[in-house]
Amino acid sequence: MADLKTEGRFDRIKGRARAMWGELTDDDFDKAQGNTENLIGRIEEKTGAASEDIRRKLNELFAEEEGQHTQEPRDTGREYR
Repeated sequence: MADLKTEGRFDRIKGRARAMWGELTDDDFDKAQGNTENLIGRIEEKTGAASEDIRRKLNELFAEEEGQHTQEPRDTGREYR
């Protein structure tokens, strides 16, 4: 997984990550300094979630973010409520 900062995605996924893990604050993101591993550690610390689960969810956020900027919207078959 690439660094959030070097990929230019840090600010774009910040809000979505905070919505996913409500315990996170702006301070947590600032202290992570755009480093994915630091962010995973902070999320793990705050929520007790397993790092593999956090990594998987962040990868999903990255993939969704990338898809929004590189592809036309497509039907994934998922139903959102």
